Amino acid sequence: MNRLSINHYICPAGMTVPAFLDRAVAVGAGAVGLTARAIAEEGAEQLKAMLDDRGLSVSSVNSAGYFANKDGALVDDHDRRMVEAAAILDAGAVCVIAGGRGADRSVDAAQARVRDGLEALAAIARPAGVRLGVEPIHPVDLMTKGCVNSIADTLALIEGIEGVGMILDINHSWWDPALPGICRDRLDRVALFQLCNVVEPEPSRPRREFLSAGLVDLAGLIAGFEADGYSGFYEFEIFPPDLHRRPVEDALEDAARFMRERAGVS
Repeated sequence: MNRLSINHYICPAGMTVPAFLDRAVAVGAGAVGLTARAIAEEGAEQLKAMLDDRGLSVSSVNSAGYFANKDGALVDDHDRRMVEAAAILDAGAVCVIAGGRGADRSVDAAQARVRDGLEALAAIARPAGVRLGVEPIHPVDLMTKGCVNSIADTLALIEGIEGVGMILDINHSWWDPALPGICRDRLDRVALFQLCNVVEPEPSRPRREFLSAGLVDLAGLIAGFEADGYSGFYEFEIFPPDLHRRPVEDALEDAARFMRERAGVS
């Protein structure tokens, strides 16, 4: 099994899902992370056939949740569609984003709402055989995207909820002192690592970069994860603005080369 996965978020507008899947295969990826856009464009059943034809697995479905941002029902139709798609695609996890604190709630109140939403969504996901993965979000996005920021807070939040783990995105968690030892301490809760490197053109706003360049010693981190027993996919996640007009193929080839030559993972 090639343990490199490529997230569909890298695709610019106009790149079709089949073209994306073909590019993933071309660089030797063993899996892809799929977005709501990809599922809406092709349908989960058709996507499953495309993946099977190419020998690709699905490392994640992105994304559900945003519970702290919702005023009404905590679990909505979109969340249910993501779980249903993940079941059809046999995905490793559904990525769950907590949602931001907002101006009218304390962090504690927002996190309590997230806990309630997680319990409700997990009750739907468990019978379908779908795992949820809560993604801690960098503190810079506390107000708008994620009121759950540290690995410690995430572990506390998901404690006791069956079928819920963590998706650890290096872009959001590279700063967290718990990250290097997470597989040694709580391998049971690690659903997936999403990889990019990180640069800080502005001190308050880190951004994603190719795996081979940036602030983070990714090779060292991955070596630690491997030594501590992680055997899942590493999902490369970067967005079109992060390419800065570099071709998608350059990003994919860099990721494949980095994982093979510097991280020693295949």
